[in-house]
Amino acid sequence: MTTPTPAAPKAQTMGPGKFSIGTAGSALDLTAQVTNLRVVPSVDVGDATPTLSGVDLPGERTYTWTLQGTLIQDLTSQGMFDYTWANPGKSVPFSFVPSTAAGRSVTGTVIVDPLELGGDVKKKNTTTLEWGLVGTPVLGTAV
Repeated sequence: MTTPTPAAPKAQTMGPGKFSIGTAGSALDLTAQVTNLRVVPSVDVGDATPTLSGVDLPGERTYTWTLQGTLIQDLTSQGMFDYTWANPGKSVPFSFVPSTAAGRSVTGTVIVDPLELGGDVKKKNTTTLEWGLVGTPVLGTAV
């Protein structure tokens, strides 16, 4: 009897890719500012319900999603700060392509929060973001 050969491991390298927020035609392209970006799921599991039979009914699972990352700060007019400071709390579309070579994308709706501005003197400052997503993002094919 022969042992099947295991499949070779597959690894993904981030970049080059794309990242933008906002509606098509007027989306803000933040691709060149991204140093780190992740779509992060979180699960909340409710308490199980015990039954007379001794079998517990599992608690409900609720998923929430966030977009987390680090951007190099850019004070360009009509850039990241103008956009996020002018649109706090607004739900806008986003598109994230981690690697154009992999040909996959994540799209959905993100709730914009203003970005933090400033940092260390004589440094290329970054800002972190953690924005909530509306609903479940879609993992699809990059266009």
